[in-house]
Amino acid sequence: MTEITDELVIRGNHIKNRIVMPPMVTFSFHGDNGSYYGKQHIEHYTKRAKGGAGLIIVQATSVFGAIDSTGMWSAGDISALKQIASNCHEYGATVMMQLHCGNMDINELSTEEIHSMQKNMKRAAIRACEIGFDGVEFNFAHGFTLCKFLDASYNRRTDKYGGDVLYRARVLTQILPEIRNNTPKNFIVSVRMGEHLPESKDGVEAAKAFEKAGIDLLHISFGMQPPTNPVPDGFICSPITYSGCKIKKEVKIPVIAVNEIRNEEQVRFLIENDYVDLVAVGRGMLTDPEFANHVINSEPVNTCLGCERCFWFTDHTSCPAESNK
Repeated sequence: MTEITDELVIRGNHIKNRIVMPPMVTFSFHGDNGSYYGKQHIEHYTKRAKGGAGLIIVQATSVFGAIDSTGMWSAGDISALKQIASNCHEYGATVMMQLHCGNMDINELSTEEIHSMQKNMKRAAIRACEIGFDGVEFNFAHGFTLCKFLDASYNRRTDKYGGDVLYRARVLTQILPEIRNNTPKNFIVSVRMGEHLPESKDGVEAAKAFEKAGIDLLHISFGMQPPTNPVPDGFICSPITYSGCKIKKEVKIPVIAVNEIRNEEQVRFLIENDYVDLVAVGRGMLTDPEFANHVINSEPVNTCLGCERCFWFTDHTSCPAESNK
């Protein structure tokens, strides 16, 4: 039986336990001196690393600007991101950066525009490595640009970026060799994606295509829309979480499950029954920076109250759980 404290090795990176902090945009945070990232972000991720998270995936960072050091890749941003990576390592956490490509209509993009986006994707991954991150996660989930490439019902392209799943995934797989050639052997490249693209079989095909191309890790959330299918009797997590468990059965590379996992019982249920390799805890990590340590030691967690509209989308200081810290 796998334990939540068991180490997981990916490309030589020793992830010290099975609890993950997933990428969550801190909407009410502000950078320093005009940059996007700053002191608030450094403190935020450092607390979760100190709190015991085995793997931390820093929030969605746009690839655009990576080539010319603009946008989220300014000098101030790079300085803050370097500190985040360093601090996470100091507390023994493996740290990755999620990369995203905005929210464009992929059916309207020219081939030249796709190639330009790929250059930014490649450069962003290499820059993340240079900064000190252990890997990157490309966001093919939640209806954003890369997700639209992957979804068989949305992608209507008739060129080499549409049609068969190997072509729909090509926006990343085509540049993966170049990323590998410009990063160390232990640099992790991961994909966040959904199961239903739009059908379950489409997600399974995409997962297998990424695995065959050399992707190291799959983080399963949802695609264009969250799934609403029922879960099996006795499964104590959500349909999105169950998607991760289904993909896990189809691939040999590690899989992360996510969504509404808020307590020790759910974490242990998923890991100890070998449903998935890693468990990502979102709002639980926001409300309790020590979530991982508390779960590992079977101590009380400062639980997310499940507000109808999460205050972290507007003003994190208004989160009811903040008063309990």
